[in-house]
Amino acid sequence: MALSFRYPERLIMEQRARDLTVLLARLVVGATFLAHAYQKFAINGIDNVATGFGKMGIPAPAVAAWFTALVELCGGLALILGVLLPVAGVLLAAIMIGALATAHLSSGFFATDGGFEYVLVLAVASLALGFSGSRYTLAGALRGNRQVAEG
Repeated sequence: MALSFRYPERLIMEQRARDLTVLLARLVVGATFLAHAYQKFAINGIDNVATGFGKMGIPAPAVAAWFTALVELCGGLALILGVLLPVAGVLLAAIMIGALATAHLSSGFFATDGGFEYVLVLAVASLALGFSGSRYTLAGALRGNRQVAEG
C-alpha cells in the first residue's frame, strides 16, 4: 500500500492497463456472443434452433430459442459498447448456465467431448465483465465528450 503514495504514476499505468484488458475481454466475449446470435438467426435459423431445443427437452423451445438468440445479440452488443453491463452479464451467464444444465453437463467437462467447459467459461467471463467496470465504455466516452465540451 505504501507504493501507492510513493509511485502514483505506477497506479495510473496499472489502472489504464486494467481498463484496456477489460475492454479487450469485453470486445472478444461480446463478439463471441454476437457470432452465436448470428449463427442462430442466419446460419441455422431460429426455427431449427427451436427444434433442437425441443429435442433436448427445453420447455417452450420456440420462446427459449428467441430469448437465447436475443440475449446473445443484445448482451454481446452491450459488452462491446459497455452499456448495461451488470444486466448483460447476468443474462448472458444465465443462458450459459441453462446451456450447461440442458445440453452439456451430461457430456463431462471437456468441450471436445461436448462438455461444459466452454459454456462455463463464457458464463463466468460474462459475470466478471458485467461487474468489473472500465473507463472505456460508451457512457464513459459520452461523459468525456461532454466534459471536453463544457471545459
